Amino acid sequence: MVPASVGINPMVLASSASPPDSWSSPVPVVGGGTPPGSGGSRRTLVLVAVLAVLAGAGVGVGAWVLTRDDSTEHTGAAGAGPSVTVTATATAGEDAAGQGGSTLSDGDSVGTDAQPSSAAAQPSPGYSRAVDPVGYTVDVPQGWVREEKRGVSAEVVTYASPDDGRTLKLFQVVENTPAESLDLAENGPGGFDGLADFHVLDRSSGADWARLDYRYDDPKSGTTQVIDHRFTAADGTLYAIRSSGPSGLDVAEPFTVALNSFCPTGASCTSP
Repeated sequence: MVPASVGINPMVLASSASPPDSWSSPVPVVGGGTPPGSGGSRRTLVLVAVLAVLAGAGVGVGAWVLTRDDSTEHTGAAGAGPSVTVTATATAGEDAAGQGGSTLSDGDSVGTDAQPSSAAAQPSPGYSRAVDPVGYTVDVPQGWVREEKRGVSAEVVTYASPDDGRTLKLFQVVENTPAESLDLAENGPGGFDGLADFHVLDRSSGADWARLDYRYDDPKSGTTQVIDHRFTAADGTLYAIRSSGPSGLDVAEPFTVALNSFCPTGASCTSP
């Protein structure tokens, strides 16, 4: 039996909420109006009668709120999430006009018109500006392919060369300082110092950043060199940028360009 104490507000039937973008609105019928005195009036009378019956029974009528989850790039819980592949394809001219972007594999476009106003007008030659769906802008070598996976505490975005094995990895860190984060990454359980033939090449730090250059022996690709840089971004969030590749290849330039162009979405960043 329906409780008699529940009120009714017939006006909420006309919900003002717009349908989700992926839903198609009904197509209007052109020239197909209902003649006066026909089925339209009868349907109106039936609707009024139904509302009257509901009101008499004390049934509350509420608005139906449509919700959906558009996110394919993020996972709300720990564990492996779906990977997303993006190829940075914007040219310098397109970026300047706000029409370029990174093209997702499903055909959606990540545009560049949301760049921070303080970012350089154009990427360096040979680089493309990607407004990453994770929430930042970064310049990466043209033709490098993006992949996103769920890490222990955040999304890990990798931009990888399709030819020579070099990669850029970007992710948030949860430690209190960049130095603490890098020390844990090096010396904690499963840290860098446990890698085969691990050797520190350089170590440096500042008030809001810490960097470790090292090499190790990868069982698949051989001697690998890495630049691991942890820093506080313009919005106060701690991030890591790791540039790596086979020994003898340039991993410093992609790292420097990525660091100098990195800017969280909505933040005010100073160009180098």
